[in-house]
Amino acid sequence: MPIDDEALRRQARKRVEARNGFYWYLVVCIVVWGMLTLIWWMTGGGYFWPAWAMLGMGIGLIFAGAAAFLPGLGQVTEDRVEREYRKLKREHGE
Repeated sequence: MPIDDEALRRQARKRVEARNGFYWYLVVCIVVWGMLTLIWWMTGGGYFWPAWAMLGMGIGLIFAGAAAFLPGLGQVTEDRVEREYRKLKREHGE
């Protein structure tokens, strides 16, 4: 079933917005990580505690990147529903 131009335009807008959001979050991560590392360095170094913030923000960055650059990931489509339906029918012996 073909998709109309307006639906394609909405989908394209969502993808562009997701990518823009990812890039802004990346910039925020770099700035915050830099500031935390600078604070760590200026206070004498030692245990590298900024790694915990980097880890937490990095996990969020991975999910934001997946949402921005892997469109359709986890999206419900008729094809996927049909495949699951056929699989369930086979499992129940029908």
